[in-house]
Amino acid sequence: MANTVDTISGRELQELHIVSPKEIAAFVPGVTAVNATSGSTPIFSIRGIGLDDYIGTNMGGIGIYLDGVFAPYPVFYNGQMFDVQTVSVEKGPQGFEYGRSTTGGSINVESIKPTDHFGGYLDWGYGSYGTNTARGAVNVPVADNIYNRFAFSYINGDGWQHDIHTGRLYGAQDLLGLRNLTQFVIDDRSSLMLNIHYIRDRGTPVSPQDVDGDAVNGLPDRTIGVGPNARANAVNVGDNAASRDENGGGIGVNYTRAFDFGTFTSATGIDFYRRDDYDNYDGESVHVGDYRWNDTAIVQSHDMHLRMRLARRLTVTVGTYESWDRIDGAYTSYRSFLLGAPNANLTDRFVQQNISAGLYANTVTTIVKGLDFIAAGRVSYDSRGFDGGTIDDSGAVTGVAGSHLSYLNTAHDYGRLTGRVGLRYTIMPGTLVYGTISNGYKAGAYFAAPVTAPQALDYVRPENLTAYEIGAKTSLLRNRVQLEGALFDYEYHNRQTLFVAEMPRGITSLSLGPIPRARSRGGEMSGTLHELVPNLDLRGSFAYLDAQAITPVTNIGGLPLLSNVTAHSAIPFAPRFSWDAVARYGIDAGPRYRVTVQASYTWKDNMLVALGDPNGKTSKIGSFGMRMEVGPKSGKWTAALYVDNMLDKHGDTYSFTGSDNSRVQYLQTPRWVGCDLRYNF
Repeated sequence: MANTVDTISGRELQELHIVSPKEIAAFVPGVTAVNATSGSTPIFSIRGIGLDDYIGTNMGGIGIYLDGVFAPYPVFYNGQMFDVQTVSVEKGPQGFEYGRSTTGGSINVESIKPTDHFGGYLDWGYGSYGTNTARGAVNVPVADNIYNRFAFSYINGDGWQHDIHTGRLYGAQDLLGLRNLTQFVIDDRSSLMLNIHYIRDRGTPVSPQDVDGDAVNGLPDRTIGVGPNARANAVNVGDNAASRDENGGGIGVNYTRAFDFGTFTSATGIDFYRRDDYDNYDGESVHVGDYRWNDTAIVQSHDMHLRMRLARRLTVTVGTYESWDRIDGAYTSYRSFLLGAPNANLTDRFVQQNISAGLYANTVTTIVKGLDFIAAGRVSYDSRGFDGGTIDDSGAVTGVAGSHLSYLNTAHDYGRLTGRVGLRYTIMPGTLVYGTISNGYKAGAYFAAPVTAPQALDYVRPENLTAYEIGAKTSLLRNRVQLEGALFDYEYHNRQTLFVAEMPRGITSLSLGPIPRARSRGGEMSGTLHELVPNLDLRGSFAYLDAQAITPVTNIGGLPLLSNVTAHSAIPFAPRFSWDAVARYGIDAGPRYRVTVQASYTWKDNMLVALGDPNGKTSKIGSFGMRMEVGPKSGKWTAALYVDNMLDKHGDTYSFTGSDNSRVQYLQTPRWVGCDLRYNF
């Protein structure tokens, strides 16, 4: 393909102990993923493009697809990373060959599909903090033309954080996922796949730490915060009711039909999700800015396209995409300590409804042998509506209980034409170079958090991107050596991002806003070496990124920022350097058994996570892991021991300024030791 694509196999996911989409970012160059709340709203970015919105009601600049069905909001891919065949990350603007238009790229998660042979596996693991995991799948041929695969995943653990006063544990896991795939082989040219899935999450949320809340409020250390020298697992939640109750599921139908001239593909899905979570978002044992997320979401989408080879020199893909989604939410911020009144709660009650549609075409024309000209275009239409606003529940701000602090009832329609042109030259089989120029488009957004100023709730216009990329790929020595590299230059217009602004009554709050112009430039390299040295596999990647705001920003709708954004300052989720490496070495233990040792290391530079916030940044995050597994050469079973974050690093994975101007931080998960037993049948 004439763009950068990174792929991780299902076996590699197991070997690297990756259990959520967020965790793949450590092993893909140029990709970041952080949790801005307790865990159900991960923020993804590719080459500095994403949407750093911790609320979770907005689609980011990255399109995430589960078995071909678009998942617009983070809750819809919670707990879905099990029984996976591959995860592939396509970088740069997408939407010309399938799916929705995106500015940054797409992440595609593909489950293992049913086959006509009986089989499956059972996998049990035990790890730190009393964490049990159970996974498995069974594949059953129901009839000559009907195959079924049922898979499950269950994770249950005690929690790795310890409250300094109550002794309660936080970060506990209680996550169940179920999936049933049924394939109907209609004839030798067509088939239909039915996907039924369910997720349930009742874990105890992770809590951030507030290291200087006591000092800011003139209190002794460890009164409402943890103090500046707290242990990495120490939190101070008090009697705040931190909890999680989420569940959802849906149905997907994928249909394919082969013709003499090409292949028709259709992917349809409908999903529901309900969430009722309480986050100790301020990291303090009093109500400075805790959040309760209570919402119900429904998403429906359909993509269909026809890929045709019309002549020896011309391949054409034409398709259409449409989706509809709705979120009914009530997001409450508990601020009794900050506002000096009991039950001083602010609740944003809203309904958000979105419609998206697109027509796209992609052509590849062979000019001369080995040289292809790529031309693609897309017409996108988005309608986004919002009805709701922030209510002063007890009258702590306005003096009138139930009155609106902000309210918005509006809808915005937007159409956009985007395209891509490029050249791809195959030097020899398995080796090519390419260059592309493409446009990316992302729909507008509303900020659904409880805010005291109407300006902070208002519509943020769509984001546009022009991307230039050149790259090269090669596969040598019968695929034993695979190398890929790219240089890119991205120019943003109206980049959507988080800012920290000063609200009325001296309250500091995050809100969404635009950067009129921004730019990202950089390069990436990745490679795999397979048994150049007998029994040794190596893979690694390196990325460099220089992402800057071109135009300064001093306010959002007239609200002053906590600190101004100057021209040429860095933009969020864009680490300057990042790299990773994995080495696996196999040793024969006699004629029947084999021992494999694996070492891995990932490192990402520090980065901003919000603009206008002196505390909105991360540490340099590094993690060293080891794994050793043993099993018969037949692959009937394996037993493994592993340790993640072996050096027990405690970097800041996300930090920000709280509503009382104190510093709040989420820390890296500590050293994790465990074992896995897997039996294949």
